[in-house]
Amino acid sequence: MKKILLSGLMVILLCVAGCMTTPSGTVTPRQTLQTPSTTLPVPSGTVTNPVLPMNATAMPGTGENPFSASVDSFEIDAPTEPGKQTITIYVAVKNTGSKILQLVWFSRLTDANGNTYGGIGISHGGNGARSGLIYPNMTEAARDYIVVPEAGFEQLSRGAILDVYFMVKRSDNETVSLVPDYHTRWAIDPGVIA
Repeated sequence: MKKILLSGLMVILLCVAGCMTTPSGTVTPRQTLQTPSTTLPVPSGTVTNPVLPMNATAMPGTGENPFSASVDSFEIDAPTEPGKQTITIYVAVKNTGSKILQLVWFSRLTDANGNTYGGIGISHGGNGARSGLIYPNMTEAARDYIVVPEAGFEQLSRGAILDVYFMVKRSDNETVSLVPDYHTRWAIDPGVIA
């Protein structure tokens, strides 16, 4: 019964995500938007951001740090240890403001069973993706990666939710807080992680 309710809620959220925008996650389509053909999970806790189609451009940055973000690509690295698989995720960030921007972000993948991999303080060996200096009207795609067990990889290949937590880096000397400034969610279509 719980799975049926969770599946129904996810379908509603995916439909609503394609029809509405919020200040922290507005959508600008890059191509024809398609909803994934699988029912995807809603991670525990309150959902504050809509789940965007994977080819949508989000506008998470606001105020002094305006930027847009989109899923650039996924790569599957050769296994480095038995029973584990590394998923590389490139997210492209465009500085839409007038000041130089530098970000750190952490990626988390959630499979259709609700299992999560990566996240804040975990992805990219705990360091997250780190952009260089992104000048106004410039775009940079930075590499993040998540190591998952083979069974988890199989589930993620059937479709997933990608959560990306962005932190603004204000100076080179600053230790980046693990409290995100911005958060965006994309539905990753089945077969993309394969």
